[in-house]
Amino acid sequence: MNFAKGQEPEPVATVPWATVNRFVIGTLERPATKKQRQAVRGERAVRAPRGRKGYDQVFAPCAYVASAEETAARVPGAEFALFEDAARERLLCSVGVPAKEARGVLAYPVRDAAGAEVGTVRRVPGGPLRRHTWRMTQPGHPEVTGTGELAQHGLAGKAISIGLAATSVLLDTATRAGADGKPRELTWAAEGKNVMHSAGSKEMTLRADWFDRRLAFAFALIGDGAVPNRGAAGA
Repeated sequence: MNFAKGQEPEPVATVPWATVNRFVIGTLERPATKKQRQAVRGERAVRAPRGRKGYDQVFAPCAYVASAEETAARVPGAEFALFEDAARERLLCSVGVPAKEARGVLAYPVRDAAGAEVGTVRRVPGGPLRRHTWRMTQPGHPEVTGTGELAQHGLAGKAISIGLAATSVLLDTATRAGADGKPRELTWAAEGKNVMHSAGSKEMTLRADWFDRRLAFAFALIGDGAVPNRGAAGA
């Protein structure tokens, strides 16, 4: 779509969050194209790609990310908060302060607008030859695990027995994934069935209809970096 000089593009309509199967978190609303050279940005939000890449693609918002100040004022005690509207008046969900469990696990409760717990996102620390992994629990459903390629194939555990040189290669891959600018890819599964794929903590593809999208949103807000993101309660 090409806009006349001085003409502002119409805001991209909000889409229902519960039906989103792919999303990113960001401000990009309309990417630059050959016809529209300048990208259009909007509110920081959970956004679902729509349309054809390079032509009429847009990133439609489905949930709006509250700033640390907005979260502290509207959802006291929460780390992060998402709202259904750009005015941040209709709370969608919040992510609480993580509880420290056994062996360094951080458990983040995810709550709906009424304060009822939707589920829990757990960050499981790694070790010398592997990065951290993830667990998600949703009432009435099997636990969802998020692991990288090395963990899926059991290579990290085998590294000790295959020699120092090979161990160094595996260690570099396991602990420095994403250092080259490429996000770490995780496969999320429950009882052997694929639930979600993530690239970094912002690009998600969901494959299970029963999975509550708010848990995926929470993971993206927490971040898949070496250190979890700090929100309002941790600032």
